[in-house]
This record gives sequence, structure tokens and C-alpha cells, in this order.
Amino acid sequence: MKVEQQLLEEFKRANFLLVKEHQAMNDWDYLTLGQHYGLPTRLLDWSNNALTALWFATEQYKMERSRQPYATIWILMATEAHYLNMKENHNPFTVNKTRLFRPRIIKQRINNQSGVFTVQSTESIKKRLSLHQEEDFASRLLKIMIPGKCQESVRDELHTLGVNAFSVFPELEGLCSLLQWKFFH
Repeated sequence: MKVEQQLLEEFKRANFLLVKEHQAMNDWDYLTLGQHYGLPTRLLDWSNNALTALWFATEQYKMERSRQPYATIWILMATEAHYLNMKENHNPFTVNKTRLFRPRIIKQRINNQSGVFTVQSTESIKKRLSLHQEEDFASRLLKIMIPGKCQESVRDELHTLGVNAFSVFPELEGLCSLLQWKFFH
């Protein structure tokens, strides 16, 4: 996908000083950073922490409540065979099967979110396949829907358990979101 590679190259070129502090070493690191800051990539965010996943689902619901009557959590029941062997896969654009990818912890939020990604193969991108259409993953996905009327109490419980904007985004952005929630909730 030429456009995808050009986009990544421009991201690396135009933002070196912004990225330098994260010590990105390869295209996997750059894609990880870009994904976390909204760059379109072939990566899909997941969390190994169920409470973090619940926080993201309810946060997404809060932003889109007019379109969806419920929040959605997808659980992927993966095995070790579903993970990418990073010793063999040095180029994210030549991955021949969609796989899970454990990023280097180059940003604290990756650690706090227990972050992991699926990386789509170029063939899957060309065919516009969703993960539930991928042969290796279709039978391993579980969809949980949380009704809209439960959202506020779920968010309150998550806050009690220490899962909030600041624990998920341990930067000024997260702190300000948490303070808004505390004082205007």
C-alpha cells in the first residue's frame, strides 16, 4: 500500500523532534506512535486489561451516543500462535497474515493501557476485511454490548477501581479530562 508507506514516511520526516523523545527505532515504533495520536495505520488497538477495554468502550459510547444505543466490547480469545514473531517480521508492510503485535513500551500510555495491536496483512486491507472476517480470528471474537442506561454507573465504578482518563492517558490530556469529570460530572 504505497499511500500508507508515504504517510508513514511523511510522519517520520515532519515530526522528528516530537518523536525523538520516544526513541522510535523502526517502522513498528513509528506506527505505534502514529496510531496512538490518530494517524491512520493498519494497526487496531486492543488491551490485555478488561477494565481498560471497558473504559474505552464507554468513552466511545459517550462520544457517539446519538448513533448507538449501547457500548461494545470485543474480546479476542487469542493464542500464542496468533502473535507475530518479531524476529522474523521486520517490515510491517510485508506481514502476510493478520496477527497480534506487542509494541515496545515507548510511551507510558502503552504500558498503562496494557496495549497490544492487531496488524492487518496487505491482502486483508486490499479486500477490506474486518477482523471478524479473517479466517484465523472469526471464531475467536466475542461481542459484549452494554446498554446506554448503564453507562454512567459503569463509568463511576471504573473510577472507583482507579480506571479513568488519567490512568489510561498519563499525560496532561488525561489529567485535564479526569479533572473535568470530577468537577463537572
